[in-house]
Amino acid sequence: MLLIPAYAKVNLCLAVRGRRPDGFHDIDSVAATIDWHDLVGIRLSPAEATTVRLRVGGDGGVLPATDDNLAARAAAAIAAVAGPLQIDLWLDKRIPSEAGLGGGSADAAAVLRGCASLLDRGEFGAERAVALARTSLHDLGASLGSDVPMLIRGGTQRMRGRGERLDAVAAPSLHLTVAIAGAGNTAAAYAAVENLDLEDTTRVDTVAAALQSGQVPADDVLGSGLEDAACRANPLLDERLLALRAAVTEARWHLTGSGGAAFALAENAAHAAELAGAASAAGFPARACRTVSG
Repeated sequence: MLLIPAYAKVNLCLAVRGRRPDGFHDIDSVAATIDWHDLVGIRLSPAEATTVRLRVGGDGGVLPATDDNLAARAAAAIAAVAGPLQIDLWLDKRIPSEAGLGGGSADAAAVLRGCASLLDRGEFGAERAVALARTSLHDLGASLGSDVPMLIRGGTQRMRGRGERLDAVAAPSLHLTVAIAGAGNTAAAYAAVENLDLEDTTRVDTVAAALQSGQVPADDVLGSGLEDAACRANPLLDERLLALRAAVTEARWHLTGSGGAAFALAENAAHAAELAGAASAAGFPARACRTVSG
């Protein structure tokens, strides 16, 4: 079985640009993968018809590969291109759900990369590897979810369009603390977006420029342009963010994406751990993290 980490991401800065004709919103964001990850196991076997089996954790049991599970959908997408396979997936879930950290998308990205790596070895026939080589993993990822292409690439990326248009950002490694303030709902947050939530690219330009020059961006330009909409859609998230900010005043806390996780930049690993301890003591599960290349 191939084991591969599925790294979470934080949106260091996100601007909502406007609603698209297809119902989605155009965004502009700088996001980075962090060293908080799920672990994904993949085993492929030849088959006459595609079967995807999914096991979550040590005690999760075998779950149906339903249409709402991104990892299972990613496996099915690979088989649709490369030919029928039995695909066994094992997920050790460590990234909190409904946090804006991209856990489900990270799992899907790991499945796409892992299956491609296994098929590229040629053990299941050269024709499968050739068929997959003709297909863009980026496009497969984009068909599954807006965050999946970024999590296939990893590192620090500028995300435009729905999030599928990517440009790499050369960035220093950042230390940060991630705290779970509440539960987020991406669809509800975007549905609550009003004209006053829309913005130009100034903040995102500033963050990208700072990172590319090797600097840590200023807190004033960090954070999610979805925060107000997310809090209107979920008043409890608003209350929890206010409580986190009141309890741990040594840092500026920024919502990532649609929440409910928030992050604070730290000076170093020890500072990140100190902030995580303070947030956890105040009732907000937290973890010291750093950005990674993916």
